[in-house]
Amino acid sequence: MYKVWGIMRWKIIGGIAALAIAWWAYGAFFSGADKNKPQAPAVKIVQAKVTRQDVPVSISVPGNVIAYETVSIKSRIDSQITAVKFNDGDAVTAGQVLFQLDDRSLRAQIKQLEASVQKEKAQLEYARLQYERSQKLVETQSVSQAALDNNRAAYRSQLAVVNSIQASLENTRVQLSYCTITAPISGRAGTINVTLGNSVKANDATFVTINRISPIRVQFAIPERYYEKVKLAMAKAVPVRAQRQNGESTLGKLEYINNTIDTTTGSFLARATFANEKESLWPGMFVTTVVELDKDVNVLTIPAVAVQGDEGKHFVFKVANNKAVKTPVEVARSLNDVAIISKGLKEGETVIIDGLLRVTDGAAVEELKR
Repeated sequence: MYKVWGIMRWKIIGGIAALAIAWWAYGAFFSGADKNKPQAPAVKIVQAKVTRQDVPVSISVPGNVIAYETVSIKSRIDSQITAVKFNDGDAVTAGQVLFQLDDRSLRAQIKQLEASVQKEKAQLEYARLQYERSQKLVETQSVSQAALDNNRAAYRSQLAVVNSIQASLENTRVQLSYCTITAPISGRAGTINVTLGNSVKANDATFVTINRISPIRVQFAIPERYYEKVKLAMAKAVPVRAQRQNGESTLGKLEYINNTIDTTTGSFLARATFANEKESLWPGMFVTTVVELDKDVNVLTIPAVAVQGDEGKHFVFKVANNKAVKTPVEVARSLNDVAIISKGLKEGETVIIDGLLRVTDGAAVEELKR
């Protein structure tokens, strides 16, 4: 019996040893398989550095572009159009001739009046000599006082005639000047509403409207809660940026704020002026008006697109050792495409701004060559 037990014991030990060898071989096989298993490819990403810069503290409100000046051109006399010296939409300069009216009748009147003036001046000179002669003769009693008075009256009457004709002459010359209609301001002409040969009346139809668009203004309404900040900022020049729908922007400055607050809207009107040398702003345009009241100086910033999350809990993916690292951050505020970071990042670190949909925490990443 002892012999049988000994044989069985060795068989058990042998079985245990065989099982141990098999387990070791199994582990070695799969361990090698893991080492040879292909790794997931690195995610292609675009990254940006964390930088420090000055970021404006601003108000963003809708605005409407309006002409700096607008003039409606009308006739000041009854006449007929004999020439139109510009085209619809032309840029015109102050003093440029726009329309010519028929001036033949006025020129004829001027010639008649000039001849009358010369004639009456000759009679006035004769009356003056007679009056001065009477003054000398009355001293020697060669003529009576009544004759002197008559000569004085005749002289003054003739002087009045001359003055009256000269006044008519000057008035007619002014009327003649109205026959040449010039641009009172420099700007851009609109549609011409009259054509060659039209008969026109004084202060009737508008011939054309001229808008001065360089410089130009943008008008907008600012909520009442910003009144104190705006007033404080106006102690110095307040930059204003007008952003068009196509993304282009133009820099100007705040010109004035209205003297009342609209009780129906709870806002006050403001205007900004822009040089508009390239005429990128046009009367009637709607723009986004950004009023820069102050600046956050030397703050930590990243592109706003890098920030993810909501309900006040934000995070970014940093890049460290070619891997994405999910990092919680605190966002102080955002302006356009820039986010100000108050906590969670350091200057010089890099964050992922493109490829975020494929990135996970710890994933290998590779900068996309652009």
